Amino acid sequence: MTTMTTSNIESPDLASIIQTYNDVTERLHRSHDALAQEVCRLREKLHEQDKELQRRERLAALGQMAAGVAHEIRNPLGGIGLYASLLERDLSDRPKQCEIVRKLSAGIRNVESIVRDILAFAGDGEPSRRPTLLARVLEDTLAQTAPQAHARRVDVSVDTRLDSVELLCDSAQIERALINLILNAVDAAGDGGRVWLRSCERAREGLLGIVVEDNGPGVPDELRQRIFNPFFTTKDAGTGLGLAIVHRIAESNGGEVRAGQRAGGGAAFVLYVPLFRECQDGGIQREAG
Repeated sequence: MTTMTTSNIESPDLASIIQTYNDVTERLHRSHDALAQEVCRLREKLHEQDKELQRRERLAALGQMAAGVAHEIRNPLGGIGLYASLLERDLSDRPKQCEIVRKLSAGIRNVESIVRDILAFAGDGEPSRRPTLLARVLEDTLAQTAPQAHARRVDVSVDTRLDSVELLCDSAQIERALINLILNAVDAAGDGGRVWLRSCERAREGLLGIVVEDNGPGVPDELRQRIFNPFFTTKDAGTGLGLAIVHRIAESNGGEVRAGQRAGGGAAFVLYVPLFRECQDGGIQREAG
């Protein structure tokens, strides 16, 4: 019969047990910290999404109200404009009185422009999104903004790589959004200033960023979250609807718009628009985030 003594039994290494315990405890701590950070991140993300949802609901309600007011103004305004044009014709032989009527007509046109902006912000009708060559949109956009740029001697440069891009969007709406951004840039650049148009693609999300930059004073950090609000403006004149319209157009076309600072000084606005790609089997695929 064999007698077993304590020397025959391998005793566990106490130091090894403690080390294993410490390792497991450290991993648990790291996992806990990682989970806590993720919970915090998700909570912040949810908070931001809730704020954005509330903002969209407020803008939708404001848009409906503004559209109703604009439609009510448009009808009588058309009659006033008609009578003003008739009066101007009848007073063609009386220069002083005719000049007063011309000023009246100019005021009517300004009100009509405001009404159009309000209706554009209200976003009547769904966008007609189709494959669109950006080159054509830019050609029309630059033609419409050229008079203001020439008047202020602002040089507008366009990256030629934009010419070959094909988007999936409502071309008329994107054109309007770019016109607003370019005119804002021209105004910010000032006499003899410069404006640049270039691209920055977010390939993973299938979005093309059309960047409109200027060498003006830039956008203060405290205003970046407010400049897309309707009726907010830092200018002496204007309705404050230009950037709100851009924001509305970007969202309705499946994109977004962001404001930032240009590396060399000035403002940089990025209008993100979904890219259009043709699948190998001939089908159409929309890549959007």
